[in-house]
Amino acid sequence: MNFHPSKCKVLSISLERLPQLPHVYSLAATPLEYVDSEKDLGVWMSPKLNWNMQCDRIYSDASQKLGIVRRSGHIVVDYKRCRALYLSLVRSLFENCSIIWRPTTSSMTNKLEGLQKRAIKWILSEEDLSYPPDVYTKKCKVVGILPLHLKFDLNDLVFFHKIFYNLIPVTLPSYLTIFQGTSKLRRCHLDNHSVVSSIQPRFSQPSNLDSNRSSRNPLSRSFFYRTHILWNNLPLNLRQLDSPSSFKSSLTKHLWESVCDQEQGSPDSITCSP
Repeated sequence: MNFHPSKCKVLSISLERLPQLPHVYSLAATPLEYVDSEKDLGVWMSPKLNWNMQCDRIYSDASQKLGIVRRSGHIVVDYKRCRALYLSLVRSLFENCSIIWRPTTSSMTNKLEGLQKRAIKWILSEEDLSYPPDVYTKKCKVVGILPLHLKFDLNDLVFFHKIFYNLIPVTLPSYLTIFQGTSKLRRCHLDNHSVVSSIQPRFSQPSNLDSNRSSRNPLSRSFFYRTHILWNNLPLNLRQLDSPSSFKSSLTKHLWESVCDQEQGSPDSITCSP
């Protein structure tokens, strides 16, 4: 395979604040250009692997498409057709490689969630109404669209399930292992379908010389680390499902039940009907 030098770039991945003296890479005697960001398979990469640029671009593209759908689809009155338009033209933008770039900060998550809230209002012809968080969750249930943060969790867990059961040629990283044996701790609920990590959470208090360093590990918000925590929190009977389709459908039902339970436990509870 031959590569065209003008279409090849160099992106240095580093956590260093001050960039080191760049090495000159060349292809076919042509020096390659260094860039601060580059798009690869639809995902914008940055030197620190910070996904804010990707999230901002996804938000911009989705906002533009939502505006086009609202203007051109004003004659559509059936909410099911409006829902199909949103899912196929707008929501699909959040699906591509979300396990890599999904937002990990509440501010960015709320920003993307706000766009879906606008879409839900349009689908239900309630654009003049205000949706508090509990009402927004109820409206999502009405139209059968998971809140974005739960959809991101769903995508993470579905992919992790395929890795766990060796359904795809991807393996767990070296710092993640399947739990073997038993624990004497009462608060430990690990079983033979749990995954344990040698990396400490960011919020943990250092108990030795190494844990202070690991608590600030940049991998703590990566796909494998964040998803193994979600995986371990799932009920055992759910994690024991080895069929991808059965796991996805059961997981979707579980996520809806969990969000409804949270809302019912709040002072201003709502009722989530099936």
